[in-house]
Amino acid sequence: MSATPLQLLGTGGSVDRNGIVSVDVPMWVATLSEALSATVNLGIGIPLVSRGFKQSEEGGYEVTLHFEGLESEAQDDQTTFEFDVSMSEDPIESHPNFDAIAAKYGWDDVERAFPKSAPEASESGSALGKKSKAKTNPLYGVESYLAVGAIYRKTYASRTIPSGVLRGIGSIVERPPGVGQFNLPSTGGKRNWLKLAPKIRRRGNSVEVTEEWMLSGPNGWNKDVYSGGQLESGGDGGGGL
Repeated sequence: MSATPLQLLGTGGSVDRNGIVSVDVPMWVATLSEALSATVNLGIGIPLVSRGFKQSEEGGYEVTLHFEGLESEAQDDQTTFEFDVSMSEDPIESHPNFDAIAAKYGWDDVERAFPKSAPEASESGSALGKKSKAKTNPLYGVESYLAVGAIYRKTYASRTIPSGVLRGIGSIVERPPGVGQFNLPSTGGKRNWLKLAPKIRRRGNSVEVTEEWMLSGPNGWNKDVYSGGQLESGGDGGGGL
């Protein structure tokens, strides 16, 4: 007859920044069957999500039970906000001042490139009867420029998946919720934000949700291309799931 499972000293755990509780409980059991099935009631309402075990040199099995979830609904101050700024190479034609740049540096629409010689170089003869040397175009060979971009993330935990989290994916928003806390300089012009697909992860009795928005370039996201949520009926993605 097997011995009664025994809870050992050494229970540990943590609460992450989103309020999700993790608890590891060590136990000793006599049989492999008990190693696969034994549990304890923590009394705080979070479920058992995984277990690990190994055979003990003294006999029986050492088991670690891993509990994870929300004890209660997470509070607003347990929401994590991230703002990642980056630089990327964009085509020079997409520069907001491209028309002025093209006129100044002689952009060739056929070649889609700047010429080797600067357009203001003179070919007229000098006082000594020699031609002046053409100046090299400072934008010769330039095909792109560095443009600033950003991703804004909001991560939180909930007992259930929020009903609206999958709505508006691929749609334009002027200002994502909570982004004002970063004291961003005014983007001015036509810049706006695009709602990206969220990441949803089940953790015990809770779900961890990360919502993301991407900052547009200087000309903004085009409303004809991103006209509405791509999963909703009538969106530009061709229907829902």
